[in-house]
Amino acid sequence: MAAGATGVRVVFFGAHKHPSYVVETCSIPSKDELREGEILIKILYATICSIDIEDIDGKRDVKKPCVLGHEGIGEVVHSKRERDPFVPGDRVTFGMSRDCGECQMCRADMGECCSRSARCGSMGLKEGSGLSGCFATHMVLERGATVALVPTCVSNAVACPANCALSTIVHAVSYATSSTKLPQSVAIVQGANLMGLYACALLRESGFREVYCHDICRERLRLVPRFGGRPVLVESVLEEGCGVAEGVADVVMDVCGKWDVVSYALHSLRHRGMYLIVGSTHSTGATMDLRTVLRKCITIRGIQSYKAEHLQKAMDFLSATANKYPYESLISSPFPLQEFHSAVVTARTKRYCRTAIAPRLHSP
Repeated sequence: MAAGATGVRVVFFGAHKHPSYVVETCSIPSKDELREGEILIKILYATICSIDIEDIDGKRDVKKPCVLGHEGIGEVVHSKRERDPFVPGDRVTFGMSRDCGECQMCRADMGECCSRSARCGSMGLKEGSGLSGCFATHMVLERGATVALVPTCVSNAVACPANCALSTIVHAVSYATSSTKLPQSVAIVQGANLMGLYACALLRESGFREVYCHDICRERLRLVPRFGGRPVLVESVLEEGCGVAEGVADVVMDVCGKWDVVSYALHSLRHRGMYLIVGSTHSTGATMDLRTVLRKCITIRGIQSYKAEHLQKAMDFLSATANKYPYESLISSPFPLQEFHSAVVTARTKRYCRTAIAPRLHSP
């Protein structure tokens, strides 16, 4: 790319500002301007995650001003990584967080619990290139960032959310299937959001005979059978019974972020069952029946991120099942970057699991 090239980015100033974000032109670094280990990519597709909406609403702490967005795929423009096989034109995805590699967790091969990790889309403009988020025409992947090739059989739309929701669910399912000696027969997924649908497909492909998916929204449950699950409509998150008998599940996976569902999870698990709380939750004042946990010897594990191996497994999974599950139906038609506000409005309606942005798509 020639020196002096320009691109476009969405800069977020904070929920209290008016406007809180603007679409502006920006400088794109040449290869000589990249630092050792960095990769410049052209963003092909990005999707708006619920975390992005929380950032825009001021519910999370990001360094402002910044370029938001952590779900995306891009095409390599320049690479200054000597040992990595990436060349210009490669279509790649990347880890949504960069681990420090130095803290106690990183040294113990638990980078997903890094105490100083930096999520894409949460770093200030003055940190590095100023192109650390996906809501832009270009992005600079920093040294140490995980990068993986996108399989040719996987479309931009299908691949885009994989570096967030799918990779996290891959981590959860990998943990569940490798950490129990119980027969993998019945699983319950609490929540029919994007992570929940991914979980249904992954659990079925991992050998579970039955996968029930619970939700309070009939519309969200509509897609569950197409992803290998059995939909269960509950009137509220507090409802007991929910169509599944007590002590029937080997694994319960909570992806809805509502602590009110904990009591039913413990009720439905078998002895030595596993309860995985996956993703993000902001509920407070939660209670848990420890007598049930102790009596049933239940394992409880929280999973919020993933390792490099899970991102690669996510790509492999999409490649193997691209023609089996209707992933395209989960993503909206793309908005141009110049219509970012309209994309945010659409994302808030939750009509789609993800609202897409194609930065190089021009407004009609």
